[in-house]
Amino acid sequence: MRTVVIAACVSVGLVIAIAVLAASTGSDVPVIAVGWWRGAFGTPYNAVQTLSFATPLVLVALGVSVALRAGMVMVGAEGQLIVGAILATVTLQALGPVPGLVALPLGAVAGMIGGGLWSTLSGALLLRWRVNEILSALLANYLAVHLLAYLLRTGLRDPAGAATPQSAPLLAEALIPRLPVPGRLHVAALVVLGIVLIALWWHHSRIAFIVDVHGQRPWLASRLGVSPASIVLSTSAVSGAAAGLAGWMQLAGVDGRLHPGISAGIGFSGLVVAVLGRNHPVGIVMAAIAFASLTTGANGVQIATGTVPASIGAVAQALLLLAVAVVVVVARRNVAARRAQRKDDRALA
Repeated sequence: MRTVVIAACVSVGLVIAIAVLAASTGSDVPVIAVGWWRGAFGTPYNAVQTLSFATPLVLVALGVSVALRAGMVMVGAEGQLIVGAILATVTLQALGPVPGLVALPLGAVAGMIGGGLWSTLSGALLLRWRVNEILSALLANYLAVHLLAYLLRTGLRDPAGAATPQSAPLLAEALIPRLPVPGRLHVAALVVLGIVLIALWWHHSRIAFIVDVHGQRPWLASRLGVSPASIVLSTSAVSGAAAGLAGWMQLAGVDGRLHPGISAGIGFSGLVVAVLGRNHPVGIVMAAIAFASLTTGANGVQIATGTVPASIGAVAQALLLLAVAVVVVVARRNVAARRAQRKDDRALA
């Protein structure tokens, strides 16, 4: 309850801060709100673009929510997405010209394997040496970024040459087809919709209940015969696989080639969306659309006011990330305090 109150207070303060920041430019808040709505949802093209930005956020957030329910704060989705995109690129380049029915699923599986394996590093370090998963995931992000930079200057560099480090473009057969709608929404969005439906079923399943028990009362989960190692490794793998799949989607559905900015901050944004959506699939979808609208709506704000720059969207997202960090830290402290209290109560008994 305390965490919910803190989250509500942080959200209200965030809205006030954004409003004050926007009003400081000399524009009216109602004008800014109307411009945001038009930029994010005012036309079919703008609405589709918002959904396109939200699609990878939903995918990453669904994976992160599984780890969060297990009591693990996974901040490594950024690196997992990068590694997934790297392995998908290597796989698709090695395949050469093959039909899309072969290239697309193999690229997706490669991305999932890359992200899943990279994520289990944090889980393994937590189990073996009790290394904090936040610290190890941040270090893994750092390694992934530099691994990408190295490969784009060596083995994966575009043979045709380019001013910036990048890989050769993917073959047409390996690209995800676009949906027949205005904007850049691709067929993989339907896959994400299917994953959301599966997540809805899983959310109320027995396995999800066991994960919740482990995250909230590990001692009770142990008494029920649940192995902590299996929970940690499986939830880490699922979280990483989702991020890796998002990496393949960015590679084959948006950019068409591997480059240093392939992650586009989606990994960290996915954590924000998962927390804002309270780890529920429906809440995550709504939070992802709202978060994506801060990017697409910012252009509408700039057009409507003429004084507020489009970067207001990035500022709002950064404030959201800061707010979520505060909520996560408070929640972890509350969980640690409750666990310590239960240990003291059992010792006295």
